Amino acid sequence: MKLSTKVLAFTLTMASFSVMAKASIELYKSPTCGCCKEWAAIMEDKGYTVNVHHQNDWSEVKKEFGMPPQLQSCHSAVIDGYLIEGHVPESDIARLLKERPDNISGLAAPGMPQHSPGMARPGAEYKDFKVISFSDDGLALYKEY
Repeated sequence: MKLSTKVLAFTLTMASFSVMAKASIELYKSPTCGCCKEWAAIMEDKGYTVNVHHQNDWSEVKKEFGMPPQLQSCHSAVIDGYLIEGHVPESDIARLLKERPDNISGLAAPGMPQHSPGMARPGAEYKDFKVISFSDDGLALYKEY
């Protein structure tokens, strides 16, 4: 195999790995919250790198993204320019990152829904909650479980 062919093959391989790499997550949570830890573990299992910031107040992060107070949950995550509030399923985050809408600041699963990721039993179906998108224009239903 010629050297130029090897270099090209190597370059294409490395590029394909970078395309498949998942975004890094900056997770803001209370040091004592266990369900947030479970959500982070789910995200890590899906291939994300989760950097945990144990804090008692991260309201500035929420404010920076214009998150309405009625959407508040137990933790906030910043992923590739979007705010993810609470127990939002990875599939919704993956869709958001794939579509990259410029009219959405983030997604929220308000409160602590019992049957959401990190709250539901492992392997249980996600159900009985809504994921809401938010922006300067207001709120919209993103997905209902």
